[in-house]
Amino acid sequence: MPTDGRGGTGNRNLEKKNFWEREREMGYVLRVRLASFFAGAATASFLGIYLLHKDYKVAQDSISQQMKGFHDSLEERISTLEKLKAAEASQHVEATE
Repeated sequence: MPTDGRGGTGNRNLEKKNFWEREREMGYVLRVRLASFFAGAATASFLGIYLLHKDYKVAQDSISQQMKGFHDSLEERISTLEKLKAAEASQHVEATE
């Protein structure tokens, strides 16, 4: 039986060394997997927020253009009514003279 110089077997120390190396390697793999997961989650969150922001801006622009159209239409109607009122007022003044 081979010895390691301290009275024990060299095979047993090799098994312990392999155990701790495997544990260290598994810890490293776990850290890499967790880091990859969180990097992916952060990227997905950023992409989702960017798409929501873009969608919000498109909706805001659409509503803004729609309100501008309503405002322009209302302005046109008001100015038409003001012209009719001015024409009626001038006819009323002519009729009273």
